[in-house]
Amino acid sequence: MKKTYQVILILLIIITVKLSAQDVHYWSQTYGTESTLLGGAVIGSVDDLGATYYNPGKLSLVDDPKFLFSARIFEYRYLGLEPNDDIIDGVSESYLRPSPAFIVYNLSADWLRKHRLAFSILSRHNFEVRFKTRFVGNFDSTDVSNELLYEGEVDEYWGGITWSFPLRGKYKFGIGITNYFTYRYYRTRNSISIQGVDTSNTVGVFSGLSEYDYYNVGVLWKVGLAYTFEKIRFGVTITTPTLNLFGSGESDLNIHSSGRDADGDQQPDEILISNYQKDLPSNYNSAYAIGLGIYYKFVDLKVHFACEYFGEVSKFNVLTTNTFQSQTGGFTLTNNLTHALKPVFNLGFGLEYFVNEKVTVYGAFVTDRSALNTDENTNHSYVQWDYYHVTTGASISYEEFELTFGLSLAFAGDDIAIPIIPLSESEDVDFVFQQQSAKASSFRLKFIFGIAF
Repeated sequence: MKKTYQVILILLIIITVKLSAQDVHYWSQTYGTESTLLGGAVIGSVDDLGATYYNPGKLSLVDDPKFLFSARIFEYRYLGLEPNDDIIDGVSESYLRPSPAFIVYNLSADWLRKHRLAFSILSRHNFEVRFKTRFVGNFDSTDVSNELLYEGEVDEYWGGITWSFPLRGKYKFGIGITNYFTYRYYRTRNSISIQGVDTSNTVGVFSGLSEYDYYNVGVLWKVGLAYTFEKIRFGVTITTPTLNLFGSGESDLNIHSSGRDADGDQQPDEILISNYQKDLPSNYNSAYAIGLGIYYKFVDLKVHFACEYFGEVSKFNVLTTNTFQSQTGGFTLTNNLTHALKPVFNLGFGLEYFVNEKVTVYGAFVTDRSALNTDENTNHSYVQWDYYHVTTGASISYEEFELTFGLSLAFAGDDIAIPIIPLSESEDVDFVFQQQSAKASSFRLKFIFGIAF
């Protein structure tokens, strides 16, 4: 029969939430110079080497592809949790740092004739956060001392070769494919240490640690078709799911309770569950995607529209642990790292206005919905809110040199329920840790600076 323990002493534990695993947003990053200021809504209209990512078929239709270095030089990011319970203080973290870069190099040569080749490296996901709080005080007739720490990091990079070929007639038609190799690194750590003394001078101790760490290498393909007419352009892309090649990781779990009544039977309970496993094969499944882009040119105004559908990824184990026995209670447990993604549909609009031959101004709005499937009980990611990006800026051209600059604002917020130390479901035991609700908010401001020559 399943045994349930409830930890009821824990205060301020809502801080330990996995805010770092923001790999559930697909449109957070933009690549290229003009493409960045158009919010990435350029599947049908990309006009630089950013085509390697947005639409490989468009690469062969770019008249003069050059080396491209695009970087958002600085990024200000804010994350905050404001508990709905007034007796618990909120916590936040903000920082200003260089933003990930995107580099593309044209490999085309005369001997390739109409064929175009390019090499690109891009940062697909890049995020890191650290929350820590320390509390000493009295709550509900109990003197409490605790320390809570959460650290998390997600980095994912894509790199590969793009091939594109133009079929020219009255209008231009391009086809292409990019072969990306992917590298993903993930680390998350929840740490809780709580001591309490009640009115009967009984000392209770609770400590918990949950940590996952893995890397994974895979491969995927992105196929693109591009059509260019006189004033209108179209683009279609298909991205395959990731094919796992290799990877490994480790899991660490340690839960200890002493001197506290954890199951409500008026008797102190001694609990110890500790397990560490390394060299576990990692497996990361990504969604397929289908994108569509349309562009129309008026006299001095260009209108860009793009949308992309990302498919469902059923619940899977990123890390599958071996079963183990708890040190107390004799339970058979697992500590798997699990993930699940729901279907997502994103769309965006971009405007491009020609002030004169040298100056162009831009504006864009795009959605960036979370793909986290909250209907499944998973512990890889917890960011369930949707982002909305607003971008504005300009480009200045002088001979063969082009300077692009601007600002991009992304904001989101939601009420979320936060688990403490997630323990995988087991047929033998289910640890139910206290949950709290809180208002989570995120704010990101990018200072955009791009150079093309």
